Amino acid sequence: MPALIGAVTVIGQRTGPRVAGVLTALPVVAGPIALFVAIEQGAAFEARSAVATLAALLAVAAFCILYARTCLRRGWPVSLLAGLFGFALTTLALKRLDPSLAGAGALALASPLCVQVLTPRPPPPPRVRPVSRAGLFGRMGAGAALMIGVTALADALGPTWSGLLTVFPVATTVLTVSWHRTQGPEFAVYLLRGLGNGLYGLAVFFAVLGLGLERLGIATAFALALAGLASIQLALLSLATRAALRPASPPR
Repeated sequence: MPALIGAVTVIGQRTGPRVAGVLTALPVVAGPIALFVAIEQGAAFEARSAVATLAALLAVAAFCILYARTCLRRGWPVSLLAGLFGFALTTLALKRLDPSLAGAGALALASPLCVQVLTPRPPPPPRVRPVSRAGLFGRMGAGAALMIGVTALADALGPTWSGLLTVFPVATTVLTVSWHRTQGPEFAVYLLRGLGNGLYGLAVFFAVLGLGLERLGIATAFALALAGLASIQLALLSLATRAALRPASPPR
């Protein structure tokens, strides 16, 4: 997972925030956590967790929206607090709601639409500044520490809370804050908009796990989930690359 965060950083420097945002949505944290929990707690436990995770994509959308709307006016500490507040408040509401698989799927599909409609579209950043080697390893270490902490809590939290916190924005927090600091708020906004599009792939990934883990077993369910994720993310990366090459549209 730290290696994947490093890879997203390097690719993001070369391709810009839109492509980096779609790559940030890859389950580099949530996927390993789900797999570890399934192995340690069993397929039935992770199947219930996957339904909660599917609904929790709405909490990720809340993080993206509040961070993006705040960062154009305030610095990264206030923006991060706003984003985490949105994530926490939405997560608490989802815990009370406890949606079914169908309800969780509907919330997951609504999440990327909310990000695209409710986040601003400032002028894109003119160029990408290089990230230092220390900054790169700092991102990787921070991501690993946060992932280990969330995974260690799974047994004590139970399947619902474990599922809701599986998509805690570990990589998103690390990468958004780091790029906000080094590239400016416009880069962070377009990163989060790209991440919003990438939530479609995450929705398919966790929907397959929720439906298939108990029926198909861990290995088959994860293989199918990864296949569905890969097909959608490749299409999204193609669209993001084309958007990055188009001239900037007037800001809204």
